Amino acid sequence: MFEIRKSIKRFRDDPDWTYRKHARDYLATFDRGGYPFSLGPDGLAIRNLLQGNFHGRELSLFHLLAWQRGAKANVAWTYSVAVLRLPRTFPATAVTSRRLAASHRVEKRPALNRLTGPARPLPDLGTHLVHYCAADPDFAALISTYAMERRMHDARLGWRIEKDRMIGWTHGRETYEDLLSLAEDLAAIVDGFPDQVWHWPE
Repeated sequence: MFEIRKSIKRFRDDPDWTYRKHARDYLATFDRGGYPFSLGPDGLAIRNLLQGNFHGRELSLFHLLAWQRGAKANVAWTYSVAVLRLPRTFPATAVTSRRLAASHRVEKRPALNRLTGPARPLPDLGTHLVHYCAADPDFAALISTYAMERRMHDARLGWRIEKDRMIGWTHGRETYEDLLSLAEDLAAIVDGFPDQVWHWPE
């Protein structure tokens, strides 16, 4: 906990970052029917939102509290989230490390919002390291690589594309230095997309 507080202070003191302790308005911009927001069916809250630029891309970092009803009371799970702005919109796609998906009831909640568009799991795509769910299976197949899956497995990382944002997340309350490392993973995944991705019809 002390390391987390020190980490937040370091970023708050950096003029390249803007800080908000609470961000209900920013939370409202996300589709709550997909990971990691769907993991809080009984309530969500953003804490310690930091926003800035990262290698020329707009980046937001925060901790997400996600409440789930337990046997005796609501329990708030904490997730660490990095949101990377993409240069254009893409089909809704979610890729989740199986190590992450197996924890804390993650697999019981939807990866993508099935009420706002087509979304289906793709159990035969890729390796045993990750789960895929996509609105467009052809797009998911195009971006699927073993290098990406290995990176996600090692980092216990999940991500999904929501229009022109890539939302990366992992379980627990990480330091903001660790969240920057998560953002590095997201940027590396995007940079590894094949050229055809950038010509995909919107």
